[in-house]
Amino acid sequence: MSRSGNARALAGAVLLDLAVSPLFIWDTFTGRLAAELGASDTALSVVIAVGLALFTVGVLAGGRIADRVAPRGLALLSAAGVVAGLAVSAAASSVPVLVLGFGVLLGAATGTGYATAVRVATTVATRRGMAVALVVSAYAAGAVVLAPVADRLLVMVGRAGTFAALAAMLGVTLILAAVLLPGSTPDTRTAPEASGPAVRHQVAIPALWALFALGCAPALVAFAHAGRFAGGPELAAIAVALLNAGNFVGRLIAGPACDRIGTARALHATAAALVGACLVLALSHHPWLSLAALLVLGAQYGALSVLTPLTTAVAVPPARFGTAYGIVFSGWGVVGLTGPVAAAWLAGITGYRPVAAALSVVGLLAWLATSWTLSAVKRAPPAHE
Repeated sequence: MSRSGNARALAGAVLLDLAVSPLFIWDTFTGRLAAELGASDTALSVVIAVGLALFTVGVLAGGRIADRVAPRGLALLSAAGVVAGLAVSAAASSVPVLVLGFGVLLGAATGTGYATAVRVATTVATRRGMAVALVVSAYAAGAVVLAPVADRLLVMVGRAGTFAALAAMLGVTLILAAVLLPGSTPDTRTAPEASGPAVRHQVAIPALWALFALGCAPALVAFAHAGRFAGGPELAAIAVALLNAGNFVGRLIAGPACDRIGTARALHATAAALVGACLVLALSHHPWLSLAALLVLGAQYGALSVLTPLTTAVAVPPARFGTAYGIVFSGWGVVGLTGPVAAAWLAGITGYRPVAAALSVVGLLAWLATSWTLSAVKRAPPAHE
């Protein structure tokens, strides 16, 4: 692909990831939905739980499909799912209908779109770290932009009007992304050797799965219980803002850092930041230290979201990246669904400082998984073997 073709495809991938982020602004709608539908917090939590599960399934299936189907076609498929999901949500008169619209249709469509965008970014021949960083940062930025827009629309046009307006805006954006994206699958036979060695019998995939699952777990728990880790509910808004700011900045800096110092050093630095942040949360009695630790934890999570697909691209043949990354990403889904619940259960018995101490142990295990992953990649046979 030419330089202009790379830039065009990358622009399409950025737009695609910007437009498939509405799943993560769910909390913007819960107050209005609870009042309109008479639904409890528990009932509404089912909607986002199903959405996260289907997002994971979308990445898993979409990654496999992206190895065989042109990005343009998958972007149009994502557009159809996003528009349909938001339209159903606009018309929903009960929680089960919301589960279908926002949870199933939107969740699966956004997962497929995310997998497609990352797949496109990893086909860039040069400065791949920067390309992946831009694409996954766009996903985080999308939620930051959409949340206040949706909040304002709720006041102006109500719940149904807000979902309908989002369906129109995101549908147009996704069609534009599809126009920019390649209309054919990447020619992996001529992919640059930097795409990396193939791993016989998928040696590195279990290690990558463990690295991503363990490395994401503390931040995903913190996102669910941010105020508690910061020191009290009154600090929840600041804590969430810092986590999201760290997530965005971590994604932006990880790719260029990887291009400059290499994947191995970047992964080890990320693991060290994870353990350090969790230890501060476990030992600190000062809220501002805890808030600083949450900022670092968000940055670690964002950086790992960039470094994991980059490492996967090194570990498997280009033609199998989508399938491999979908499998690796399923670790995120597992810990995202179980980690916050397990943390809440443990905190009910011990409090949140012991939970942070337990997360420090998880961080150490993630560091071990980092070493395991890098060792597996290093031992992998060359791609031409």
